[in-house]
Amino acid sequence: MLLTMLRAWMAGAAALVMACMLLVQDAERPARAAGSPVSQVTDPVPMFELLAPGGAGRLYTLSVSEATAAVTRHGFTRLDGQAGYWRTAEFPGSQPVYRLRTGSSYLLTASASERDRLVAGGRFAYEGVAGHLWSKQAPGRQRMWRFSRSGVWRLALESRAHEMTAAGYSIDGPLGWIYPQWIRAGAIYFGTFNPDSKNMINATKNVYGRDDDWWGGVRDFSGGDPSVPKNTQGWDDDFRHLEPQIGFYDDSRPETLEKHIAQATSGGLDFFQFYWYWDSEKKQSPAVFKASLAAFAQARNRLDIDFTLTICAHPWGGLQIPKEDFGTVARHLTSGFLDRSNYLRANDGRLVLSLCDRRGVGDGSDADTQAFVNAVRREARDVLGEELLVLGNWEAMLDRSAPARWGADGAYCGVRIDRVKSYENYVSQMPAYMDAGPAQFMRCAASDFDERPRFPHLIPDRSKIRYYEDQTPELFGAALSRVREDISGSQRISAVDNFVSIYAWNEFHEGGVIEPNAKDGCMYLGLVRKHLALHTGAPCQTQQKSASR
Repeated sequence: MLLTMLRAWMAGAAALVMACMLLVQDAERPARAAGSPVSQVTDPVPMFELLAPGGAGRLYTLSVSEATAAVTRHGFTRLDGQAGYWRTAEFPGSQPVYRLRTGSSYLLTASASERDRLVAGGRFAYEGVAGHLWSKQAPGRQRMWRFSRSGVWRLALESRAHEMTAAGYSIDGPLGWIYPQWIRAGAIYFGTFNPDSKNMINATKNVYGRDDDWWGGVRDFSGGDPSVPKNTQGWDDDFRHLEPQIGFYDDSRPETLEKHIAQATSGGLDFFQFYWYWDSEKKQSPAVFKASLAAFAQARNRLDIDFTLTICAHPWGGLQIPKEDFGTVARHLTSGFLDRSNYLRANDGRLVLSLCDRRGVGDGSDADTQAFVNAVRREARDVLGEELLVLGNWEAMLDRSAPARWGADGAYCGVRIDRVKSYENYVSQMPAYMDAGPAQFMRCAASDFDERPRFPHLIPDRSKIRYYEDQTPELFGAALSRVREDISGSQRISAVDNFVSIYAWNEFHEGGVIEPNAKDGCMYLGLVRKHLALHTGAPCQTQQKSASR
């Protein structure tokens, strides 16, 4: 019966109309101006589905500000992600869905003739394009249908048609094709593997007796360099995964970043999250970190992947950002990074900037953190005409009052290390951990944490070495699945609700590595793509080794 009804609609329906009964008169409308920041977001974004007070109607919107206003001002409730992921801007093969209003009712239609007829009739005011769907089927897409019952209109995936008709809804017709879920996954990039890594080179020379080696400890534990004796300092584990698939590289070379970009994008990753530091004495970014970012900027395939910065202002080693440097740093960030075309944007078009450590921002107080954030915001507005989405570290995640005190918008969760050093415990606690986050929240997953390669040249005291004894690839897959499930059932109104930060691409001294390695190949990158159900990329490609010096 259902199949007959679907076929009947597809054969004879002409108008694709959906009326959302909405009690909101003055909510902000989604920006759709040509060239606006949100129009530059090319990935699908979640369509928010909100239930009106008393359950009388539903609002569907791609706009974070409109959804927020509906909830905070008018008592709407965001439902979990059943309305799929739409595009905010026109694209080849797209089909626009238009929005009109009459009184307190909103109407969406994919039919331009229906739109024009209703507007000409005088009852409806045209409000613009609500979003863009795909006009054709493709792997991973489902058809989005409209259903109605007693003056209430619903959107639901075709796979839920039986559920909707069983609940008494009639089939009104399709709007187009969508992705039920679209996750944007990135990885933290720790750019320290180059000749400017003087601290590592000196520590390696002092303990291991080798000069000009910025892979000290990692090279020794892995056994991957025939010229360096394997030395695991008494631990019997298999450390072959510490040898990168492309060999022990120099990340100040553009060809190294080109290989990393090719690996990451082939595995479905969407962005790199670079740690960024400030040298308070030299008034510039330290050379070791600047080198990898410079190589990224010179990589021929750099536009294949987005990037974002995570500012680490540590209260030691000259890595602080003094108050007198706030303006200088703001100008450096704005003119050197935020102005690049592939800088990461949130779903609402804002540029994403995060803080991995704020203790070295001024005196580390809330007031100084807010002053710094405001300085960067002003510079971005004045020079670029851009707004920022600023995310604090794990402290802001666990204390929901912290973002407001810092002048930030939300948090990213970062790596979490269990006090009991159990990866299984880390995975089991992830739902509660993510639930603690604020509304604007970038989720995360850590592939591992193991700083044994830092012993003894970086951490001489063996008792202070932290690592998970029970980490397995299967548990990492379970962690990723929990992240995906949390996104699927989310009721947050967030501009980064489908963003995931993976710890990490290449943090070899801390064990957080999804970069393809000599032992596991692309396995960890494949786990990310599989368990987050990423729609881009393919099985990652083996890259040739490159010399480290």
